[in-house]
Amino acid sequence: MAKYGKNKFLMFRKLGDKTAAAKLALQTEHSWNYERSTDVTKTKDGAVSSDGGLEVTLSIEAVASADPVNKMLKDSVINGYVLEVWEIDLAGQKSDSKYPALYAQGKLSSWEVPANVEDLETISTEMTINGKPVEGNATLTAGQEAAIQYAFANTTDILG
Repeated sequence: MAKYGKNKFLMFRKLGDKTAAAKLALQTEHSWNYERSTDVTKTKDGAVSSDGGLEVTLSIEAVASADPVNKMLKDSVINGYVLEVWEIDLAGQKSDSKYPALYAQGKLSSWEVPANVEDLETISTEMTINGKPVEGNATLTAGQEAAIQYAFANTTDILG
């Protein structure tokens, strides 16, 4: 079954904050990059490779907006604090009302917002991940789900 990137989105929180994670508005693309460097030592019996460790980065692009998450992400680059990030897969198999997710911690290393005369402002940034991302299941509140997608609204009167 084919997977579509539109079904995956990112949520962020400053590490240590007690507030719920929030969605980065107007995301256009993100990509995970896993890279393992290896060193090779030549011996008389042939080459021997050794592991140089895993490096993980998360590249993010979005249309710029004046929301609190954009400000928090920009501030994290300026002030160097650690962020938590969740990649939520809305198309994945739900388990106990939880969505499949990938969780990681790391730091944003850049914040670029070009202002082209003909285009929307777009954010481009990269996050260096500490350790390895962890697979699991994430709970979304009704408010978080509403921020992600429209919920069906009935045509009848709305009772307050």
